[in-house]
Amino acid sequence: MLLAPSGPVSGGGAAFIDRLHADLGGEPIEPLHVTVDRVATADAATLIRAVGETAHRLRPAPVRVDRLYFLPSQARGPEIVKLEVAPDAVLDEDVNELLAALRGCGLPSLYPDDRAKPTITALQRVTRRDSVEPDLSGLPLELFVADHVIISRIRGPALYDILGSASIPTSG
Repeated sequence: MLLAPSGPVSGGGAAFIDRLHADLGGEPIEPLHVTVDRVATADAATLIRAVGETAHRLRPAPVRVDRLYFLPSQARGPEIVKLEVAPDAVLDEDVNELLAALRGCGLPSLYPDDRAKPTITALQRVTRRDSVEPDLSGLPLELFVADHVIISRIRGPALYDILGSASIPTSG
């Protein structure tokens, strides 16, 4: 389950990703997203319904990033570029609502209990040289507003199927 913007990333967020891509190469991840959780289920319809029933309680949440780091990746590598998501009360509330919906369906997380703070994979298939450093002058930065929930299924290394989605209503 992912939190993403409903449209393309624009403004400062798009410029930052473009600079990273120009500095480091690789391939940008589309759509940029925060992974809320991963679960295993054969009953995607129940999961999609639970998310749909939860969406009205969510609020569009700013997704700010404040740190960049590299990780080796067999499936998407040799390296991926990760952005660490800064704490935000609205984002935390949305994540907690979605996690409660998953647990309400009886779906335990596939992540370890001690999972660190949320991250965004910004670039994959990066071959970084030690002398290349990304321009981090734009951090911290609001990357996007998460106003869309995506339910996807992993098909294989770096391959996903979108099973369903829900819009997060704007307050009004």
